[in-house]
Amino acid sequence: MARCVVLSLVLPWLVGGSALARPEPQLSARQTILEANRHLIADGWRPAPEKKPTPEERRWASVALESLSACSGTGVGFCRFDYRRDLQRLSVVTVPSEPGRPSVGRVERWW
Repeated sequence: MARCVVLSLVLPWLVGGSALARPEPQLSARQTILEANRHLIADGWRPAPEKKPTPEERRWASVALESLSACSGTGVGFCRFDYRRDLQRLSVVTVPSEPGRPSVGRVERWW
């Protein structure tokens, strides 16, 4: 019995918290990455880019967020922003608000 109690207390800590204590990120498609970033930071997510973006990628993203990992060189202009909260990782992909031009991205999808 004591083992069960200890496991129930330790297991959520080992896996980054329980699902009830850590809700899914409050994101919605088409919100700007600036809005999404504000919500994520308020919910305990921290910037954790997978790689360092180039100066050109920073220009295409049009934001100075630490979470920027990369922007595609295609005409679509996808940019990826990465975050971490405890042991959880989150990637947010944006598309430019003004396609074909450097512009603040809007959330397209996340995982």
